[in-house]
Amino acid sequence: MGVHTYILFFLFLHGVYGNNQLRADKVDYRSAFDQDLYEDVLNQELCNLQLSLLANGTDYLEFLDASGRFPSGFMQGNWHDFGDYYQCLGINKVIQDVDIQGKYCAIQVPLQQDPIEIPEFPSIPGGDGWPEDWLPIFPTAAPPTEAPGDPPAGPPAEEQAKIYANYMRLQAYARGISGVGEPVESRVFPILITANLRSMIGVCIPKACTPTHAIEFFQSRIPFVNFTYNEYYCRLPNDKPFATADIVAIVIFGFIGLLTITSTCYDLYQTFVLKRDARQVNQLYACFSVYTNTRRTLTFSSAPGTLECVDGIRAISMLWVVVGHTYSMTLIGFIHNTVEFMASLSYFSSTWVTSAPITVDTFFMLSGILAVYTVIGKISRRRFIRTIHLFYLNRLLRMFPLLAAMVLLQASFFNHASDGPYWINQALATENCRNYWWSALLHIQNYVNPLNTCLPQTWYLSVDVQLYIVCPLVLVFLFGREKLAWIVLTAFVLLSLVGSSLFSFLYNFSAALANPSRLAEFTDYLKYYYFNTLARAPPFFIGMVYGYLLYLCKDKKIRISKISVAILWCLSFAMFAFCIFSIYPVMQLDHTAQTFDNFLNSYMRSIWAIGLGWLIFACVHGYGGPINWFLSLQIWKLPARLSYAVYLIHMAVIFTGTGSWLKTYYYTESKNMYRFAGDISISFLFAFILSVLIDAPFSTIQKILNGTSKRPRKPVESINPVSVIKDEDNFVKTSL
Repeated sequence: MGVHTYILFFLFLHGVYGNNQLRADKVDYRSAFDQDLYEDVLNQELCNLQLSLLANGTDYLEFLDASGRFPSGFMQGNWHDFGDYYQCLGINKVIQDVDIQGKYCAIQVPLQQDPIEIPEFPSIPGGDGWPEDWLPIFPTAAPPTEAPGDPPAGPPAEEQAKIYANYMRLQAYARGISGVGEPVESRVFPILITANLRSMIGVCIPKACTPTHAIEFFQSRIPFVNFTYNEYYCRLPNDKPFATADIVAIVIFGFIGLLTITSTCYDLYQTFVLKRDARQVNQLYACFSVYTNTRRTLTFSSAPGTLECVDGIRAISMLWVVVGHTYSMTLIGFIHNTVEFMASLSYFSSTWVTSAPITVDTFFMLSGILAVYTVIGKISRRRFIRTIHLFYLNRLLRMFPLLAAMVLLQASFFNHASDGPYWINQALATENCRNYWWSALLHIQNYVNPLNTCLPQTWYLSVDVQLYIVCPLVLVFLFGREKLAWIVLTAFVLLSLVGSSLFSFLYNFSAALANPSRLAEFTDYLKYYYFNTLARAPPFFIGMVYGYLLYLCKDKKIRISKISVAILWCLSFAMFAFCIFSIYPVMQLDHTAQTFDNFLNSYMRSIWAIGLGWLIFACVHGYGGPINWFLSLQIWKLPARLSYAVYLIHMAVIFTGTGSWLKTYYYTESKNMYRFAGDISISFLFAFILSVLIDAPFSTIQKILNGTSKRPRKPVESINPVSVIKDEDNFVKTSL
């Protein structure tokens, strides 16, 4: 049952949550739908006529059948019923020359209702009349005291109310950090009162009516069926209008498609008709060729000095990220077995997922290593300072094409990719990118609009780029004397640890992202610590330390005694185990050791980076054994090469999947693993397509503009040109 808890920490991992003051300019998901269409179909006179026609016949049964009702599994936490979305929108009847079409609406029904006065019913033939307790009992009051020896009566009403309240709070956070939710006041206590608990029910009504008008009509016909509710939203067929973003996407991707077709035809003609050598084909004309770019993407050769084990680390970490988001984003929908899910949050078997945020620090650490390893020893300090603009420009340009493509796809294509009764999550993600695309491309989302992130997972890119901008302050000292270099590296590591410690000990945060007993602190945790670049810096600078160490030991035979190697490996595994399993006691409801939490927040990520740094160093210098063999397998080459594209696209794939759910989701570990298999497969497929059509062409263009893509007149046998290009791609663009 361990996967259940992933919804607790990764539902906060990618994005930002805050209070209402921070979100005065929040994005409205309704902008993604045609509000004029909703208004134009409303007609009270026509609505009364249609409702009368339906009430005087049997045609209302189809509307009733497509509507939700009291859900099954209520005692297990299933408080919602979507009805049948597509059946409702497909209704198109003609009754007495009146055209009646269906409209799907969702209403929120408070679970605490006024008592219903039921008229007397005739006795059941052969029975003793209607049972007194035939109506469902809502969890609004404590159950009667059980007599000794009576069987358990299920979750007490008060406990069930708390379970529901906590679940809804977690769901709100999940939507918030994914950029598709409403803000939650940090000062609101997480256990809400029973009167605020609501059930979402789908209702099918004639499109000329409002939900209030239709429901009041039928309530007037059955006086004792009278309940309170709130209108939530309504949907009609073809209610997603084409926006400016859609037009821009069609033009840009259409132009890229035309270039791709033309370039591919040119490349194929030169290669297979004229039989020309690849060095004789014009690179600029062939840069969009699907044939060449696919062959380059699937060519796996390594240049001297490549850190082979990094491919395995990067690929496995990315798989962990995707599987985590598959589990966490389950919560942006509605779960059927909420009671079972909430009970699993503090299980020991869930530890591997509650500790998964450490994956992000793996990428920060790799970023620091590559920032040093790909620069020091390649050029002089003077030249580095003179060309520092290229240091920044190359990094940003390598990341820009795929990022811009995904921002545009999220703002356009993915809103039309599917549909469902709860598509509003995808709609709000679309609106976020339509309004805040610029902050994503400028890598400032973690500070400028943290509650409206376009591509919510790109908060990491913002922090990573900001650290990359700062790292030349360290790099300039690494070209000279080793003693000065070590002093500067040590100073930056210590300063970053001091900053992280200050944020942790001053604010006394929980070490678990979603400690069930401390959810009210979560907003400040994100604002002042988790998405704060200064607080997340230690793994990056520790990575720079290892990058410099790898540079100093490059092409050298490092001799370490077997005992020392064994001790270092044991320490490394102990560090990994500590970072993973130390979250378990923090997740317990009775955990009160605040000093332990502060210690974890201050140093746990640095401990992880130190252990991972030894693993990479040992693998590079022949002390990795089977671990190096496993991480250096060819099977990791393609996932590692596509990891950046997978990272950018997988959340949109997950949003599309969860937004297409037609019923409440029955949560099981095996079911979520099945979803993960689909999410990762589709993500890798789209990532490969984007890499071939977007990333590879613009990478070639960038190299042409930089003057680094000139082909030698004579082939160089010792270095494969393709491997050099791909090696640059892996090291320069991003740690992902």
